[in-house]
Amino acid sequence: MAQKTKHRGFISKVTSGVSAVWQNKVWILFLTVVAIGIFAYYSAMHREDTARATLVLRYEQAYEGLNPNDTRFNISDLMSDTVVERAIDMAGLTGILSNEELIDSIAVGASGSQSPANMYIATEYTISLSNEYLPKHISSRNMLKLLMECYKQYFLENYGSNDSALDIDWTDVEDWEYLEFADIMNVKVNNLITYLEDLRSESGMYQYHTEGESFRSLVESVTNFRDIYLNKYTAYVTNNRLFRNAARYRSKLQYRRFLENQSFEGNTERYEIHQDALEMYDESMIAFMMVPLYNREDGLYMARTSIGMDNLTERSLAYSEKIETNSKELRVFDQSIANTKKAETSAKKYEMADAMIEEIQEHLDSLILRIYRVTSEYEQYRYKNSITYSIQSYGLVSGYNLKGSVVFGGFAAVVVCAYYIIRRLQKENKR
Repeated sequence: MAQKTKHRGFISKVTSGVSAVWQNKVWILFLTVVAIGIFAYYSAMHREDTARATLVLRYEQAYEGLNPNDTRFNISDLMSDTVVERAIDMAGLTGILSNEELIDSIAVGASGSQSPANMYIATEYTISLSNEYLPKHISSRNMLKLLMECYKQYFLENYGSNDSALDIDWTDVEDWEYLEFADIMNVKVNNLITYLEDLRSESGMYQYHTEGESFRSLVESVTNFRDIYLNKYTAYVTNNRLFRNAARYRSKLQYRRFLENQSFEGNTERYEIHQDALEMYDESMIAFMMVPLYNREDGLYMARTSIGMDNLTERSLAYSEKIETNSKELRVFDQSIANTKKAETSAKKYEMADAMIEEIQEHLDSLILRIYRVTSEYEQYRYKNSITYSIQSYGLVSGYNLKGSVVFGGFAAVVVCAYYIIRRLQKENKR
């Protein structure tokens, strides 16, 4: 009997609680909507205070922690003075927002786990920017977008590819000997041709927008420059035996000849050792193997070859070729050293050589400017998707945190329902 009474009492309390909730359903719904609205508002305000972007690197070298030009990648460039100043200038905040204030507003972190047990090379970064120092007329989201665009431009300008072949320093040209200038320029121009040939083979079906220019036309222009201007200059200073300081240059040549002679003697010694080994080689000790060969007369047949003998012969031949190259270089050094002892003294010929150097400088500088125009255009095409960024959007779900707002509203509804249920039960207990 007592158990039935308890059961009836429990059912009565539940019924009374449901009745209390139903009677106040309008107030409960109203307070729930208000709670959702308040939470959504403060979520949106918080997100407006701080904007976030995701930076992604999509080129091969990124997985090795490198830039496209094989230098070390460093995300701190995003907060360099150059990038920050550009962003401030584009936003029209020069004199209003300082570099230090903007840098202090930026936070950068690599996406993914960075724990010592799971270290990796990051190719994706999260960048956030607060509006702590920003004036009211510009939002943190717009400022972050400008910053990311400036960084992307900076990245492509400085790390797009290894273009060291385009760097020619004329600072010490007056200290170079006339023949040294010819040698240095030949090396520089050959490197430039190799650089352009690599870009030409890589560019494939790329459509040029620079009028009348392509990597092919640039290779032809640089090759013509070498064959006409450099060869003419080299022949002139060589035939006329022109030197800025003949004695000093003779000392350089003698030292270089000494090094070349050391290489010649070393290669000669190795060549003789291999020749002696070939003469002493016992045929019975030679390992043979059968290899398939083909010629028009016999067709396909199996031939016997000596592995050990072939190896020695190849090495001996390689040293023989090195000796021949050393011999040619030694003869050139001997001739050049002899020429320094009969240096030309005519002032007019030296003036002519200096004029030719200036002409070479002007033509090469002009060529490099043309190359820069084409390569800059191609770099934009090649790496336009190598570094991308996206700014976090402020839509209905992400901006106002709708999911979190609904959860908070549901929690508020539960609290209000509990309040009305407890209040009803307290009244009934008093009765």
